[in-house]
Amino acid sequence: MPEVKVKKGQELNGLGTMLKEIMDANLKDPKKYKRIEKLKGSMVIRESTSGVAVTLHIKGGEVELQNDAIDKPTAFMEAGFENLAYISSGQLSPIIAMLTGKLKAGGNLLMLLKVSNITVLK
Repeated sequence: MPEVKVKKGQELNGLGTMLKEIMDANLKDPKKYKRIEKLKGSMVIRESTSGVAVTLHIKGGEVELQNDAIDKPTAFMEAGFENLAYISSGQLSPIIAMLTGKLKAGGNLLMLLKVSNITVLK
């Protein structure tokens, strides 16, 4: 199974490092990998308090992470640190977080849901 790549010449920020560890573990599961295998696009994940962000680029089953947000992602999500931690640890469903206002999301929401299969520990 593939490993998440880091954009050449970059050292990931804390958010990116945390997500990379989670995604590397999840991509070892063939079922989770299959869900993102045919996705194509980019997704920005931002911590709202500090503004720290990472961008995931997904194409042909390969995932690359880079620091900071790109201008026009396919999808984006933004939440405070505590809520991002709850979501990534599986204690808070991304759907429930959106419905309760704990997570702001936009763009292609179907992509967000599919990518959540590899960005959440389960």
